[in-house]
Amino acid sequence: MLEQVADSVARDSSVFPASLLEESVSRMPAPPMDTLTNYIGLVDATPLEGWDFHLTTGILTYMVVFLVLVALLRLQGRGFLPAVYFYFFSRKRDVALISEGTRQNYSFVLLSICLSFSSLAMLIAFMTSEPFVFSDALFYFLIIFGYYIVLLGTVRLLGWTFNSRHCASDIILNLRVSGIVLGLSVSPLVLALFFVKSSAVTTLFHVIFALFVILLIFRFIRLIKILYGYKVSILYMILYLCGLEIVPMLVLYKLLA
Repeated sequence: MLEQVADSVARDSSVFPASLLEESVSRMPAPPMDTLTNYIGLVDATPLEGWDFHLTTGILTYMVVFLVLVALLRLQGRGFLPAVYFYFFSRKRDVALISEGTRQNYSFVLLSICLSFSSLAMLIAFMTSEPFVFSDALFYFLIIFGYYIVLLGTVRLLGWTFNSRHCASDIILNLRVSGIVLGLSVSPLVLALFFVKSSAVTTLFHVIFALFVILLIFRFIRLIKILYGYKVSILYMILYLCGLEIVPMLVLYKLLA
């Protein structure tokens, strides 16, 4: 029996020699470069789906610079960020934590505001641009920063006009703190948008939106407490909230929609 099986194997190898099979495999055409690129894109990560190498490198560079600046702010700020979050979520009015600081503290405020607004600009550009474009993020950053400067100037002008400079100072402090907290709180999730799978982007958007709404609620609660504490007229309070707070939010919502 074993001899018959050995004879059949020998006959098959004589009909299809191994050298012929190896030669036929070696002559098979190699897959084109586009196919290889598509195979790499099957990782299903957002930066590799049709994005070029330079864009991915730019995103990584932004992330590294952002994290380095946050670490520098955390180490050199001497409790600056914890004080900001403590003021934002507490009921106490610890104005001296930021408004009466040194010139170095104001540099920390400016750096924190820029980091926060850059994170928000990256989020808006990611949601509105397909594919993502860094120039759009820079454009949105300039819009947010310009709106912030105009808002601070308007509040300062209203405080001088109605002889309520202390109220205006507290509102400006609240705007500074909330501007820092809004962007820095969602920044880890914004950076994660560029590296998660496409199926997880929608869920991450919902998480960012929910966190953003919660932070906005805290901001409006503190703002209303400041206006009510200085006995601002309800009419002026409604005009301020509608003209300088709610309308820009509606414009941003319309832009994203």
